[in-house]
Amino acid sequence: MFAFIVRRLLLMIPTTVGIALVVFTLYHAAPGDPATVMIGMGSADMEGNADREARITAFRTEHGLDRSLMVQFLAYIGPFNLLRDGHSWFSSPYGERTLREVQLDDGGLIVEGVALPIAALASTDEELAASLAGLAQSLRKGDGDVDALGATLAKAGEDALAPLLTQLHEALVDAQFYEAGIRNISGLLTRLTAHELDLPEEYLAAEGPAAIVRQWFGWYYSAGGGRRVQNTGTRPWAGLLALDLGREMQRKTPVFPELLRRLSVSVPLSLVAILVSYLIAVPLGIFSARRRGTKLDGFATIIVFVLYSVPTFWAGLMLILAFGVTGPDWWWWPRLPFLGLHDKDAALMGTWEYMWDTAKHAILPVVTLTYASFAYLSRQMRAGLLDVVSQDYIRTARAKGVSERVVIYKHALRNALIPVITLFASVLPLLIGGSIIVETVFDIQGMGKYAFEGLLRRDYYVIMATTIMVGVMTQFGILISDVAYSLADPRIRHD
Repeated sequence: MFAFIVRRLLLMIPTTVGIALVVFTLYHAAPGDPATVMIGMGSADMEGNADREARITAFRTEHGLDRSLMVQFLAYIGPFNLLRDGHSWFSSPYGERTLREVQLDDGGLIVEGVALPIAALASTDEELAASLAGLAQSLRKGDGDVDALGATLAKAGEDALAPLLTQLHEALVDAQFYEAGIRNISGLLTRLTAHELDLPEEYLAAEGPAAIVRQWFGWYYSAGGGRRVQNTGTRPWAGLLALDLGREMQRKTPVFPELLRRLSVSVPLSLVAILVSYLIAVPLGIFSARRRGTKLDGFATIIVFVLYSVPTFWAGLMLILAFGVTGPDWWWWPRLPFLGLHDKDAALMGTWEYMWDTAKHAILPVVTLTYASFAYLSRQMRAGLLDVVSQDYIRTARAKGVSERVVIYKHALRNALIPVITLFASVLPLLIGGSIIVETVFDIQGMGKYAFEGLLRRDYYVIMATTIMVGVMTQFGILISDVAYSLADPRIRHD
């Protein structure tokens, strides 16, 4: 049995990667752009607006959405981080620039980059990059001693290229400073590149603001700077295999800790609901099977089919109306809280008072999660027991004079439990991942609500994490079912 469990646990790794591939493919095949959803704009609103297009481009670059699908998938799986701060074994493309055509005064057209901040080279320290950016801005505006600023930036060498090029672009759109700014910055760039970076002669001959920008940016991105830079190595490990599920695209918070927090809410509720479902379904199924064809069996059948047919959201709302503030005004009628899992003053409560408050808040959500599943499970238990009691070995036991109680509970029950145990593999993930409606109705911050919110925002990392977690829960449910088979029937072996 131990070897079987180890094999199944190891098999979960490639299976989970396969689930991630399916979810990843469906996500990218679905219509809509997560960048436009995150920024809160539709594609129609962005036409002709360079600033909005720049924000979209910056967002896609930040989250690696501008890369090929294969690279995006490998980056998500890990264990190597392939982004700019990732493992130094890999490099990243420059994605900070988009192109547009600009018409010159003489009627000619040139292609230049949209004015976006140019990312510092991977080897540049963040603090140094911020300092250089400030110096370059002062140089463009002519604030302070221009010669001293230029000398300080020249000492930085190649690290000063990114802020200088950014300010060169800013000078073009700043009518007040562009002449002096271009003169100051281009002169420093010439000294830097001519003496240290072996800039080709044609880049030194550019005349006019637009030509200067075109030449310098052309060198930085292709001839000299290259289209790729080595990753910094500050965060080498990431991805699913490194238990790093990324950061939410909107709030920038890590997904994995938030997912664990949400699971700590959903899992206890679901396990209690499963336990209650089986505690009700198994005895009810046995009761119906033993009284097959009687009025009690017919009455139980009608009740469970009605419960199974009631929509979850309607049942939750009816429970709120019945046991909330709008319930009957009878002194003996219970009033139960129905928003969240804790009172607003729960942090000030003692241990036992806190536990009692949590239990009261959980009653209505657990009932809503339980009623449909126990109705279905009881029907399966009834059908399984009726099938077993019609077999030859049960008839033989009865012919030997064994009491009906012993026949049912000793000989028939174990085999009748097999179909119900099989259903555990699907009930567990359904209750944990499919509790969106219940968590929304009762305002519970669980995993189901987290998945729904991520879907509305088209948050890539949240959708991937929650869907993969449901897949992992399904695999664990199947494993628990297989182990329970052997406990219910010792004849079943997993060798």
